[in-house]
This record gives sequence, C-alpha cells and structure tokens, in this order.
Amino acid sequence: MSNIQSSCAYCGVGCGISVTPSSLNDIGFELEGDRTHPANKGQLCAKGERLLESLVQPNSLRYPKYKSGKSVAWPEAITTIADTFKQTIAQYGPDSVAFYLSGQLLTEDYYVANKLAKGFIGTANVDTNSRLCMSSAVSAHMRAYGEDVVAGCYDDFEQAQVIVLVGSNAAWTHPVLFQRMIKARQRYGTKIVVIDPAKTATASQADLHLQIAPGTDTLLFNGLLNFIAKNEALNQPYIDAHTENFTQTLAHVASQATDVETLAQALLVPIAQLQDFYQLFISHAKVMTASCQGVNQSIAGTDTSNAIINCHLALGQVGKEGCGFFSLTGQPNAMGGREVGGLATQLACHMGFSEPERQVLGDFWQSEVIATDKGLTAVELFDAMADGTIKAVWIMGTNPVVSLPNTAKITAALETCPFVVVSEITQDSATAQLADVLLPAQGWSEKCGTVTNSERVISRQRGFIQAKGTAKADWWALAEVAKAMGFEQSFSFKNSAAVFKEFAQLSKLVKQSFPGKQFDLSGLADLTDEQYDELLPTQWPAANHGAIGGNKQRLFADGIFATASSKAQFIETTADCQIAPLPAGQVRLNSGRSRDQWHTMTRTGHIAALRASIPEPVIAVHPSTLAQLKLIEDDLVTFAAPNLSITNFAVARVVADDSQAPDLGFMSMHWSEQFSLGKGVNTPLDSQFDPYSKQPAFKCQPVSLTKVAVTLQGIVFGLHDPHMQGLNWNVQQTLTTGSCYHIGFENTDAAFAYQSTVHALKWTISLASQQIIHVHCNISNGLLVSLKLLSRTKVAVSLEAMNLLISQTVDVALMRQLHQLIKAGNSPLICACTGVTQANIEYAMLQKLDNAVFSKRALASDFTSATAINTDITQADFDKALDETQTELGCGRQCGSCHSEVGQCANDIWHIALAEITTELSEQERKSAQEEVA
Repeated sequence: MSNIQSSCAYCGVGCGISVTPSSLNDIGFELEGDRTHPANKGQLCAKGERLLESLVQPNSLRYPKYKSGKSVAWPEAITTIADTFKQTIAQYGPDSVAFYLSGQLLTEDYYVANKLAKGFIGTANVDTNSRLCMSSAVSAHMRAYGEDVVAGCYDDFEQAQVIVLVGSNAAWTHPVLFQRMIKARQRYGTKIVVIDPAKTATASQADLHLQIAPGTDTLLFNGLLNFIAKNEALNQPYIDAHTENFTQTLAHVASQATDVETLAQALLVPIAQLQDFYQLFISHAKVMTASCQGVNQSIAGTDTSNAIINCHLALGQVGKEGCGFFSLTGQPNAMGGREVGGLATQLACHMGFSEPERQVLGDFWQSEVIATDKGLTAVELFDAMADGTIKAVWIMGTNPVVSLPNTAKITAALETCPFVVVSEITQDSATAQLADVLLPAQGWSEKCGTVTNSERVISRQRGFIQAKGTAKADWWALAEVAKAMGFEQSFSFKNSAAVFKEFAQLSKLVKQSFPGKQFDLSGLADLTDEQYDELLPTQWPAANHGAIGGNKQRLFADGIFATASSKAQFIETTADCQIAPLPAGQVRLNSGRSRDQWHTMTRTGHIAALRASIPEPVIAVHPSTLAQLKLIEDDLVTFAAPNLSITNFAVARVVADDSQAPDLGFMSMHWSEQFSLGKGVNTPLDSQFDPYSKQPAFKCQPVSLTKVAVTLQGIVFGLHDPHMQGLNWNVQQTLTTGSCYHIGFENTDAAFAYQSTVHALKWTISLASQQIIHVHCNISNGLLVSLKLLSRTKVAVSLEAMNLLISQTVDVALMRQLHQLIKAGNSPLICACTGVTQANIEYAMLQKLDNAVFSKRALASDFTSATAINTDITQADFDKALDETQTELGCGRQCGSCHSEVGQCANDIWHIALAEITTELSEQERKSAQEEVA
C-alpha cells in the first residue's frame, strides 16, 4: 500500500493528513500533515499528530450486541431494528421515530440517514450534535443571506488587516488555523483582537483583548453599527444596492447603543479599549470577524451573529478578499451534515419545507412521504423521549448522555424510550450503555467517504486499515435497515461513491430548480468510482468538473444573495445584557474544550500524552472568587445548579486562575463517568436555548460550589479496584505504560479501611511544605504490585516515574528511589507535542538568562551598581532566551497551541530573574566578573 491522503477526525479546520505503512512501530503506520492540502499545508495540532494512537481503543465494539450483552449477527440486528421501527410507525405514526446524528459522521452517512427519515419514513425528527455547536450561526446565515453559507475562506485570514475573534479560543480549538493568523501578523502586521470574558490562550496572544461582561456581545456589535453610522463610515452605495431593512435596524440599535462611554460601562471594559476596537474596525478595509462557541452557545447566539453580520454589511465587507463574517465550525463534518439536511430544520441541499422544495425532493427520491415540516431539535427531541412521544431512536457517533445539558434528564429520557439503537466504535460510552441494540461502526482509519470543513472544502476521508470484527460503515447499516423496511430499490448503494454521486446529482437538480441557491455540487454529479477515489480537496460551489481541486472562492461577491429579493437582510437584534447578580456561594459556569482533548474523550481519553496536561477534572476560578467562597486551590468541590434537583453531583478540583473574570468558573466539556466518578460539566445546566436556532445555552449558567471535606486523597499505581465502596473521587489516567488512579475518601471509616491492607509496607514522608504523605507498598512474591500515596491534601508526584516502580523487587534501593521521587514532586506538562514540562522550560530559561546576566556583569564597568546591571538586562535578552529555549526543546514550535503557556512559564522565570539580579552583588561575583573581563 502506498501513501494515503485522508483528513483529520477532529475539528472543523479539516486538516489533510498523509499516512504511510511503517515497520517502525506496533501500529504499522506513520502519519504526518498533508503538505498539499489547502487547509493546513502540512501542519497538525497535538491531537492530529496522535491520531494513530487513538486507534487502539480500550474496549472496542466489533460485533452487534443486545442490551443483555449477547452478541448477534448483522442480519438479526438489522431485522430487529427494521421490524421495531415498522411496528412503532404503524402504531404511533412516523414522528414516533427519531435519529440523532453527529458531525463525526461522513457526508455519505448523513445523506442516507436523512433520506431514510425525511424521505421514506416521513419524519423530520432528525437532528445532530451540530445543533449544540453551530446552529446559531446557521440561523444567522439564513436570516441575513437566505442560505446557510460561510462566504469566505481561510486565505482571508492571511489577507486581512484586522482579525476579530469573538467567543473563540482558537489557539486551543482551531490551532492550525490560528497559527496561520499568527504568521499573517508576523508577515503583514495583521492586528488580532479577541473578545472574550476570560483571558484565554488566544486572548493572551492578541494585540487587543476586550474582556467584556458575559452576555454583552450583541450590545458590543450593535454599538459598533451605531459607531459606523455616526462616524460616516457606512458604505451607502452597497447598502442601497444590495441590502434591505437597514434604516429600521439602525434606528433599533441606536435606541440600545448610545455613546461609547455608556457602552463601555455596560460592557465593563475601559473606554479607551472600546474606542480603539471600534476605530480599528472602521479604519481598515479588510476586517475578518470569526466566532465560535462563546457566541453560539448562548441564549442570544443567533442575534449576536446577526449583529456582527450587520456591521460587515454596513461596510460592504461581504464576499471580498480578507473580510467578512466567518463561522468557525466545531466538528470535522458539521458542514457536510448541514449540506445534506442533517438538522431537523432543513431538507437536503439547503432546502426548506416549502411545497416546491418538497416536490423537487420527492420527485428525485421517488417518494410521496417527504416530511412536511421542521422536526424536533436536540433538546426537544430528548424531551419527547422523556414524555413518551418518541418511541424509538437511532443515535450515531455521539454521546448525548454527556454532551447535552441536564444530563440526568437525558439519561432518564433514554431509559424511558422503549427502543434505543446506538452506532458506536466503543461500548464504554455512557450512551452506548443504554442501548437496546448496539451496532459496531467503522471508525476513522476504517471508513471511506467525504467531509466538508469550515471553508466549504470537501475532502476525502480514506480508510487504510481493515475493519476489525464485523464493524460496518454507518451508511451501509442505514441502507440495510431501509431495505429491510421495504425500501430496497431506493437504498441499493454498492459503495460510498454511489451515495456521494446521488447526493451530487440531487444538488444539480436543486440548483437548476432554485438558481439563487449557492450550494452546488453539479460538477461532481457524474464522477466515476475511480474519480471519487482520487478526488482532490474541492471547495463548493463546484459547478463544473474543472472545479475539482480549484482555487478558493468567495460567495456573494456580486452582491446577489439567496433571499427572495436577492438582497441581504439587516436584522434587528436585541441586546439584553441584564444579568442577575449572583447569590453568595455561586459562580457562572463556563465550559469549552481543553487543548489536548476531544468531545467526551471516548477517542482521546486513553492517550497518555493528551491526558498529561489536565489529568483530573478541574474548575478554574479567579483567586478573589475563591477567597469569597472560602475555598483554597486544590480543594475538591461539588457543583450544581440552584434550580435543578440533582442527587448525583458533578465533582472537580478547584484551581486558582486569574485569567478568569471574577464570578466566572471554567471547566472543560470533556469529562464524564467513563473516566471519573464525578459527572460531567453539563450535569447541572438547564436546557434553555436560543429561540431562533434552538441551540442550548451552555455558557455562564449559575452554579453553587460546595467543598468536599476529603479525609484522605492521593494516587494509586498498579492494582486498584475502581468500584470499591467509599470512593468519592476516582479518576483514571492513562500513562505511557499502564495507568494510575486519583482517588479520594470523604468517609473516615472508608479511608481507614483502605489503609488497613495486609501484606504492605507502610510509612510516612514529611515534605518541606509540611504535607504528610502516607506510603503503602503492596507486595506479592517480593514484587511491588500496588503503590498508594495518600494525604489529606493533593499529592503531586512524577506519575510516569512512579508507575515504573510497579512489578519491581521491593528492596532498600527501591524504597530510597521512591523516597527521592516523592520529594521531587511533579511538574505539569506544557507541550503535548514534545512532552516538555514546566520544569523543563524553567530550567532552560534560567540557564539562558543566567548566561545573559553573567555576560552583562562581566562587561560592566561599575561592579558596585546592581541597578546598572539590571538596566542592561533588556526585553531583547528575554526574547532571545525564549527563542533559544523553544528551539532547544521544541515547545510551541509544532502545532503552536501551547504557545501562550510556554510564554507564561518563561515570563514567570523572567520576573524571578529580574528580582535576583537587582540584589547587591557579592564580593565573589564581583571578583569572578572582573577576572572574566581580564
């Protein structure tokens, strides 16, 4: 097998990868970024670099199974699903059946699911987890442009004069694209503005950070529109020729957003900062504004997106090079799902539910039961399961028990639903464990098809590993069930190429029927199987075969939009920023991605290098808020919403983080019971959603924090029973060799019982911090089988080094080594790409700065003046030391997502070094320096 070009399985950047066979590792392949792919040009982030490590799942699903645990053959599973669906539809109607899909699916999977549901069952109760991340942007596009279209492309970020990132921590969530922005700044002087209530890794690298109050984004951009008008920056010819509803919209925002001083007060930002931002925006012809979950996952996400689009329309900045509104997609194929009608609010090829659109689809599919109206969206869909309206559901490639808000309600809904089918690659996910029928899906590396990234580029995802067991492509499983339900003639696809070809042919017909639509794959409608196999990354619209692999396109450059009037619409948006004061003991909980993890960690949680940076669930809170809550760093806390009745609380470890705004708390979205006894971050969140997009409002919901009075906590290596009684804190962490557990006991008796293990060496170690660590070495046949390090407070040790002691002979030398390792402590991982820790960076930086200091001292003419020496240690010395450190260690020089963390470590050392060199020189130092000069 030769080199295979495919695409990454994670975020919406859609990076290309190149896989080659290799005998140098156990996996049998090597992977690197595809230098020819337009999205990443060879670059990958830490997750992408470790894609091959995700292939070895701890508990892969390879055969169909029933809830009883019985494995069955595919024909029996298909018959069971088809018969149950038919019986349910016959008794309760088509809307009693639902599908819940995922941006992890391929376009071909999405297409067959929507064809079956909306075209042959006749229900629009088909939604996707993209509802949780991108649907507010979808609604905004449709309101403004008439169609769900991202008008620009990634090249625009390299050609922009100003880039505005709103509610986006792109340094972590879209690191490869963010590095393109950073390089544009280095080359062309591009200004980067970040708008975010927290000082994220992205904000720390910005030229301007507006740390606005939560919920005030719409007000900020309504104020900008008013500022544009007041400062005579409007592109009136463009507004007159290509837009509608401007006068009404301007009058509407003028009533909300008055002078800059009043706005700044409401936004909680300095007046000068707000003026600088507004002036930057109106004084440059090329301004890109990109948004992500900080905007979308809000009760007003659609309005905020439209408020941003209003500003670009007012300046005529749509469809032109280096400017416009850009929605950063969360998942690798969220865009592809939207194209085929994956959302409950759309039909395929960006069609709605009007009679002409339904007729075109019915004629093409040869079906008379096309869904007549929008279906239930994600939150509504699970509510309908809970109340008994939906009797059967098929969930594919997603884990809603963890990812949806109010997860206790989601669990109850699935337990109530009479028939649940789940297609998965693992049987460990919380949702898979509730399935009546569990189907083994082909995962990344096994399945073949296409995905569409944020800039509308279609890429082939190519399999290069033979599927293990009887795992099948999702489109195949759907088609087989459709055939068993009696729709054989319409679902006789021989391969994924046939599915894609039918989709492209539908696109061609839709474009002919509705010429105003931008979505167009007509140039791909006649691909042969060979041409499909060799398909290059292709951006739509692809109106002719010559568009394959063609240049980037910007849409609406001609000022003609997909609305009924062919004009873009200004939308009146409401800026309601009235946030109720928090009662004592509460914070506003924010959530989002961690740098090195993905979704609910079912694919990344077992990869040692990706778990090392954040091994436990943590909630980051501003130090002043910690003090108000009477908490200290490393306390364990439960958190719950004041208006929800929850008996099983989420648990996390508190960390002090001054990058968080006071009263805000941040926890990553990834944690679940699969890796921790504690529930995930969505457990205490209610199910409120945006009224237009129906996207859940995950951000900034109030929760109470309550300290867990842990009697004993620590780390266990080797043998451990994760289900033992009395554990209140139990987090499994994968290490390079084996694993460890972070544990804690609230109950004194349980803690005492755990310590009373026989056949163990036990002693205590007192650290300089006055912490006492209880050491338990469990021994079998003279070998160490379990090592427990327990204390009243958090235990920090070198996890990998400790784990290497397991299975070694217990003797004096091992005990001495253990003692030294405990005294040495542990240093956090900073760079997942290189394995560089904070201690590595600090040591290298101190060496470089010490050399600079000594060089300055040796050349100083006045050895009595410490101040003179300090003055000579400049920012240039620091920059040089940091550059040399990064060159030496490689940290921040690969995917770049840890760049801000590396910089923070270096800055901390810089301040230490400055403090040290301002002290008076000793006689010995003067003598040494003078001898050096001589």
